[in-house]
Amino acid sequence: MSAFLFTILASALGALVAGAILKRRGRGLRGGMALGAVAGLLGSLAAMIPLQYCVLDPEHHMFFKINVLGGTVTVNAVVVLGVLLVIVVAWAFALAIDRLRHHWGAVRGSAVWKADTAPGTFIGYDLTPWIFLAPIVVGLAVFTYYPAAQNFFLGTQIARRGVAKTAFNCLDNFASLITSRLQDAHYFILSDGFIWHAENARYLAVFGNSLFFSVFIVIVANVLGLSIALLASQKIRGASIYRTLMIWPYAISGVVVGIVFAILLGGGGSGFLNQVLQLLGFEPLPFLSDPWWARVAVGAAAAWNKLGFNMLIYIAALQAVPMELMEAASIDGANAWKRFLHVTIPMISPYIFFVVFLNLNYSFFDLFAVIENLTEGGPVNATTNLVVDIIRVGVEARDIGKAAAQSIVLFMVVIGLTYIQFRVMGRRVTYGAD
Repeated sequence: MSAFLFTILASALGALVAGAILKRRGRGLRGGMALGAVAGLLGSLAAMIPLQYCVLDPEHHMFFKINVLGGTVTVNAVVVLGVLLVIVVAWAFALAIDRLRHHWGAVRGSAVWKADTAPGTFIGYDLTPWIFLAPIVVGLAVFTYYPAAQNFFLGTQIARRGVAKTAFNCLDNFASLITSRLQDAHYFILSDGFIWHAENARYLAVFGNSLFFSVFIVIVANVLGLSIALLASQKIRGASIYRTLMIWPYAISGVVVGIVFAILLGGGGSGFLNQVLQLLGFEPLPFLSDPWWARVAVGAAAAWNKLGFNMLIYIAALQAVPMELMEAASIDGANAWKRFLHVTIPMISPYIFFVVFLNLNYSFFDLFAVIENLTEGGPVNATTNLVVDIIRVGVEARDIGKAAAQSIVLFMVVIGLTYIQFRVMGRRVTYGAD
């Protein structure tokens, strides 16, 4: 397939997809197809020209095998990643063009170029707001967007720490995360692997560890935080002292948290908790030597570290719930559980949304200190998450190019999970007492 044909196909597919989506939304088939065609064209050019259309070069092809119900299919990992990249870039262009088109239509429809003396509106159209925004825009462009773009291009290079020379290697750094030049990964779906299993795909195990920690931390830290906040919100003597003491864990750094839990959960019966279990006549548990126990230990340590912050936010949320609503629900015959479920939860839903968002980001980005001081990523990489793996690959193995590729994957995962959270939880958030 030539570069020209690849670009034409991307533009045609963009026209079909965007046209179908906008037609379903009642915004016209022709406009949607035109938008999709332009976005597909720009997306394919913006993604493939910097990569020199290397996804079409057999020299850079890497493969993995998928076994579905006994049938094996060989997949070109580089081509798949290239197509996904084009889709993401084209989607971004489509959103940008659609927003600009609607903004321009609103500008023309509201005649903002004319003087407007209505209360609460700007008089005329000037550049004053943009002048005040310029420092922030320039700062974001220089210190955020430009380094992010440089990081992506670094992920397409063979780069070693301490070596000045680099070499272009297309998307091989990304493809090597799911396959290998030495031994292809083999994925089993609904066959020998019983729904899902992968061989020779270590990065998927690291990815799974990160998902486990995120789910564990979000659930445990929020459930316990809200439960303790409910108890701490009761009107009792010395409540402010109890609240202050319970918030303290949040002030402790991840290094200290990892060391403290290592002392508590040390293996071989040396840990404090195992000594207590032995005094009670129980066998010591392999908290740090068994893969599953080690994952739970890391999740528990991280959840305990965030517990104070979650509890503080939830105490503030519970104090903001109008007592009139609780009294009205009580008069209507609602018991304590129904009042909590149908009154308290909807009223504090913005706080829950905020805390879950922060906990999710913490579970992906800020666990390195806890893991390094508690389990060092073991046993057998059972507690190695995406951030720990990036540091090991980039710092210890000196493979800067592959570490940059992993950081891009981590960024896209967090963006995707955040988008899902806003789509799923954002619609269920209740603002105000209405």
